[in-house]
Amino acid sequence: MQIRVTIIFWIALTLFITVFTGCAARRMARQASDFERAGMFREASELYYQASLRKPGRVDYLAGLRRSGQMYVEEVESHIADSYRQGSNESVVYDFLALENFVSRIGNTGVQLRIQHSTRNLYRNAQEGYLTERYETGLRLISEEKYHEAKVVFTDISNINPDFRDTRTYLNIATLEPIYQRGASHFGQRNYMAAYNDWRRVAATDPNYKDVRQRMQQALSERYRQGSLALVNEDFSEAARALGDVYNADPTFRDVKSLFIEARAEPMYRRASSDLESGRCRRAWYTFNDIMDIAGGDYKQASSKVEIALKCGSFPVAVHARNMPNHSSDGAVFENLLSESILDKEDPFLKIFKLPSVNNRIHRSFLTTTGPLNRSQLRELHDRQGIQAVLVLNFNQYSKSQGGLERVERTGFDRVSRTTEEGEMLYRDRRVTYFEFSRENRVALQMNFQLVSTLNGEILLSRNFSASENSFINYAQYEGENRNLFPSMSVQNNLVIDERNYQQLQRLLNASREIEPVDKLREKVFMNIAGRIAESLVNFNPEN
Repeated sequence: MQIRVTIIFWIALTLFITVFTGCAARRMARQASDFERAGMFREASELYYQASLRKPGRVDYLAGLRRSGQMYVEEVESHIADSYRQGSNESVVYDFLALENFVSRIGNTGVQLRIQHSTRNLYRNAQEGYLTERYETGLRLISEEKYHEAKVVFTDISNINPDFRDTRTYLNIATLEPIYQRGASHFGQRNYMAAYNDWRRVAATDPNYKDVRQRMQQALSERYRQGSLALVNEDFSEAARALGDVYNADPTFRDVKSLFIEARAEPMYRRASSDLESGRCRRAWYTFNDIMDIAGGDYKQASSKVEIALKCGSFPVAVHARNMPNHSSDGAVFENLLSESILDKEDPFLKIFKLPSVNNRIHRSFLTTTGPLNRSQLRELHDRQGIQAVLVLNFNQYSKSQGGLERVERTGFDRVSRTTEEGEMLYRDRRVTYFEFSRENRVALQMNFQLVSTLNGEILLSRNFSASENSFINYAQYEGENRNLFPSMSVQNNLVIDERNYQQLQRLLNASREIEPVDKLREKVFMNIAGRIAESLVNFNPEN
């Protein structure tokens, strides 16, 4: 049925468009006929043309177009002859070109209009005179260095006859000479790259225009000389700007690439070397790496300096996790997740070790310590194992509970409906029992960490963190048909059906019975805090 309605709609729409288009074409044809009788042949032709486009092949429209169009052609031919006799070559030329365009456009309908040979001869004669006059005007304007006006004139000639004498040459001059001269002006003002860009525009159009290619090289040479001189004077910023201009314009120009690299890399190299000598190894490491990126390889053996800076900036840390009360295995799980989180940061300087693997004796001693760590033992870790700091993990409060499944018996009503022969809806409500279940799993952790210097026992960094996760399920179960079950409510100590909360009970009957395991909740809590501790360590810079 729907397909049938759709077909009828499209048929009706097509008929409407056809009728509307046909009506519009007929109106145009009637108005064209009126214009034709009034001797307004151009207007009549235009309307016949539009009507023919709407109703192609309509013989009476095409006949009217041929008749009125040819009358208009003859009118224009007469006007062209008058203009020629009056010596108005410009009028002859542009009227003829407009007439040719008109005949060509009408030809799109299949109607071929005729232009007399005598009219074409008048055009050819007038064209020669008109173009000669415009050509001489263009030459005069070029001699007066009025290039913009000359360009308009030679463009006009080119549009009519691009092969007229040496129009192409002079149009090129009128277009390019002002740009060429502007480049020369920039060069005289020592704006060498502005000059280069102007001359490059000229060369892009005509690479053989005057000496433009030599002038481009001259501009680059001068800018190169400025950059080289600035580099000698250790004005690295100016040298980088000047040499960068040349490099971006022509990367193969002389030795500009190596000088440009030097201008950028040398001040960075000196700064990084100074940082390395003063113990700011991390900043030096990043700078030496940037230098190698700039140079595209080694610069003054920067690669060896990178290794030195990395070794100097390394910060080995031993992790000491104090006991997690009643959950020692979970403490080990947290410690492993923390190590993974720190390694995931891929910090080049931070080196993580577990204290038992570094010095088990000191680890056991620290386990019995509740206050500050023993300084002599810290110093031993520093001097013998090269550990810079101990990361002390204190688990203040930790709870992990796996809730039992709680069951509550509820009273509801099982409703069955039927429709009588008279169309009346009848209900039969039967009191029944169903069960509602609930369960909750929960994990919570509160802890802090301290980053203790092995050199002097100073607390370098300290943070407190807490996180918790829980998973709760609540669902109902009924042995009968779920959709028939309604909750009950107490009214004057009597249980009655509760239709208002039917949807809520249905959601419980269809609720998920899957609960997230405690181990999964523990992993979320541990990953949360471990990630924040790792972020704190990575952001800590012992050199500051």
